[in-house]
Amino acid sequence: MISLFTCTTTKEISQAKPYTDFKIVNTPLKVENKTLSLNELRFYEIQSAMDGMKLMYQNYGKWNKKIKGKHQQNIERIIWQNIKLIDGDIKTFTVIADGTETMTNYFACLMVFDSEEKDCFKTGHPYKEKLTELFVDKMSRIDKKTSVYRLFR
Repeated sequence: MISLFTCTTTKEISQAKPYTDFKIVNTPLKVENKTLSLNELRFYEIQSAMDGMKLMYQNYGKWNKKIKGKHQQNIERIIWQNIKLIDGDIKTFTVIADGTETMTNYFACLMVFDSEEKDCFKTGHPYKEKLTELFVDKMSRIDKKTSVYRLFR
């Protein structure tokens, strides 16, 4: 009896699908005695509420400051100021990363303001579409390691 064994290797090819579960949400923000309205780019079906922070850290480095969280008290907002987001464009922006992980909400979000402090996700802003595409693309490319989250606490 003769037995023949062959070894074959299969190569698994995985394509990263574009991140599509996002929405721009208009949300109120209380500042002193005023209520302002601003827009957040929210990402759902995420690994952590801090995925926006991870996206920014992996692409733009260390942040400038942290402030009290808007959506959840134990998650601080992290701010990157005067950063260039778009290759070949000299325009600078301020990006605020935040998020929440509760029983009713689970998302990471980014708020972006231009150098004139205008909300970049507001309807009609000249950079709205370009910045939305930029961040959706970058969110689909963040690495899945969780060790970076400890930096944001």
